[in-house]
Amino acid sequence: SLFGSEPREPNGLSPSLPRPQYAPQEPRHAILHVTHEDFLHSVENPRRYEIYGHIVAGVVPHHITAATMISGFFSAASEFADEYDLVIILAPNHEGDFANVILSERDWDIGEGVFAHRGFVDDLMAEHAINAAISHAHMESDHSAAILIPYIYHYLPDTKVAPILLNRSLNLDEIVNLFHWLENWIYATDENVLLVASVDFSHHLTPPEAARRDAVTKDAIYRRDFQQIHALSDYYLDSAAAMIIFLKYLEARDISPKIIDHACASDFLGPGLDETTTYMIIAGAQSRRVRLTFVGDIMFHEPQMAICFDHKFSLVREHLQSADLAIGNLETVFGGFFSDFPLFSAPDNFGCALRDAGFDLLSTANNHALDQGVDGLLRNLDFLESIGIESFGTYRNRQDRDAILIREVGGIRFAFLAYTFGTNNHPIPPGRDYLVNLIHADLIRADIARAREFADFVIIMPHMGFEYELYVRQEIRDWAMLMLEAGADIVVAGHPHVVQEMGFVEITDENARRGFVAYCLGNFISSQSEPHTYEGVMLNLYFERRGGAPVFADVSYVPTRVQPDFLILPVKPC
Repeated sequence: SLFGSEPREPNGLSPSLPRPQYAPQEPRHAILHVTHEDFLHSVENPRRYEIYGHIVAGVVPHHITAATMISGFFSAASEFADEYDLVIILAPNHEGDFANVILSERDWDIGEGVFAHRGFVDDLMAEHAINAAISHAHMESDHSAAILIPYIYHYLPDTKVAPILLNRSLNLDEIVNLFHWLENWIYATDENVLLVASVDFSHHLTPPEAARRDAVTKDAIYRRDFQQIHALSDYYLDSAAAMIIFLKYLEARDISPKIIDHACASDFLGPGLDETTTYMIIAGAQSRRVRLTFVGDIMFHEPQMAICFDHKFSLVREHLQSADLAIGNLETVFGGFFSDFPLFSAPDNFGCALRDAGFDLLSTANNHALDQGVDGLLRNLDFLESIGIESFGTYRNRQDRDAILIREVGGIRFAFLAYTFGTNNHPIPPGRDYLVNLIHADLIRADIARAREFADFVIIMPHMGFEYELYVRQEIRDWAMLMLEAGADIVVAGHPHVVQEMGFVEITDENARRGFVAYCLGNFISSQSEPHTYEGVMLNLYFERRGGAPVFADVSYVPTRVQPDFLILPVKPC
């Protein structure tokens, strides 16, 4: 067993490499890159991560300092232990020598052994376009992959491993070629793979400077800017190649990376470090039960300028990031400057904070869409795209407007449409009606009919209603029913800035189906002071496949409250 096995003599080590020493009666935990004591502590006290869905890939640290983070990730992955055939580890070759790609075909000598996938190694060695070599000695002596072996043995005991050390000298084309080879090999062999990128961040820096560098790295990761990631030095991350392959692996599966944990060495070792390393757990999960989380109006007023933007979302970030899609109504534009009511424009940093909080999609069809004119509307679309947030409801041209936004998650396809009652008397230029979707019965019916051709569920986010009214007028109920009867499944409306009723409604068409309506989720964030405008709801809608058919499975919600310092407080645990 892992905790009581006799030590075995090392074998296959080059005389030029340090020969590891083993304490009597102590199991070999990947050549003691993690000590027996630290290993036991980390598996008894793993960090707890709530990762929804089947984990297909992750980024984990390789420093013993972050052992509880490593343990936490593999503990989460162990929920799917029976479904993994192979763990492919992508890790930096810290020595930077021998070959661009280093492999090992030998079993790992810990406990009863962790077994190598020799077929993988043989197949990759046969690919002459990739400069690969076999050296178990290099693999054992470099902690970047070896430190993970005991955790795989402990949490995924029946899974084979294929570690790969990657040199910093790999150019972007070589990295992409290796990714394509991996993809083709996985497809051809039908192996169930957990891809693990072993990456540490922001080396040899003070904690404040490391935080600044990490912000750059996170931004490049969310944007999937492979050119920038490849150019980042060790001051940012120690294996650009591993990170790029990880991101492309998720991209090929239409999975967004989620930063689950972010820590600094000083978090473990205490303050006062002159030089530190930072660590992240980044997960990519294929959901079985898909969760869409909707929030109410996202507003930005001058009093919010004084508070750190990230601080506002600190208590709801985990809930938003763990959603398969987090969606809100952006009731401002990012015009490149700040402007308060009545002509809103929010600072770009607020948009980055929304992205980091976990937002994937934002409706932009509302009465403030043209607050900064056509230029502001277009700049808003460009900015959201640049930071990796998709938008719907306003468009650059007619082709974009007619292309229904479809997102597939967990094999379920969702269509998103948005409309507004008006634009605060800011006229839409003649011939450019595509800029903003206005509420019009014929337009809505036509869009829903086209969306139904491609989507399993059609979701409408209309901007309609009467401000600050807690009740819903009949004319608003009629509009919601028109959308449902035209073929929509879900209507999540906004504009009143206060929480209104929500629930299922019966649709009396030939299918005798049910729809769901939320007339207003209140304000997610704002500095409005009218009664109830500091209240909101995070609405969770759950979907799954039953017998192969996609179904709307469940609903839950989390009430929220905007505190005087604009911290969004969940009224019940997320």
